[in-house]
Amino acid sequence: MRLKDWTLPGLCLGLLSGQAPALAEPAGQAAPARAADSAFFITRSTNRNQVHYGIRLDGDCKPQGAQPVHAYWRMLEKGETAVEPLLGRELPAYGLGDVQQVESTPKGWKVHVRLRAWPERVIGVDVFRENGRCAARAWTQLEGRPAQIDRIFVKTAWPTGVSYVLLSGTGADGRSVKEVIRR
Repeated sequence: MRLKDWTLPGLCLGLLSGQAPALAEPAGQAAPARAADSAFFITRSTNRNQVHYGIRLDGDCKPQGAQPVHAYWRMLEKGETAVEPLLGRELPAYGLGDVQQVESTPKGWKVHVRLRAWPERVIGVDVFRENGRCAARAWTQLEGRPAQIDRIFVKTAWPTGVSYVLLSGTGADGRSVKEVIRR
């Protein structure tokens, strides 16, 4: 789905995806100790809710399954711990491509994913142990150079659609990098 196709009608069709988040447990339950924090997330101008991209890991911080990275909602409008799976109608905008490549690295693991809305942009999720816990950070190309993703913000257009997407990150040199994607 291209950015210009992100419309309310396009997001309003479908059923529950049935894919429960592994990093986000139902309200009142703690995430398992082996789970990494959310690797990255998307905020929108419509409300405080966020789409988070978590990763399923074993006790050694190794990604689990053919599709270890998954998306889920943090429903901040309902409470700080409320989570829900993406709806089927939301998968074209926020879902991940079907292929996720997992590779071993000297420091841990890397999972290569693509958002369905931006299939041409690869996001690499680095997984490693930090302070005795599994951690994950996401990287992509911003302004033509590698950058850690700090924030993805979607400015919606009235009455439907997307006005622009702002990707913010930190380059390998520590400098802030921003890229705006417009229709």
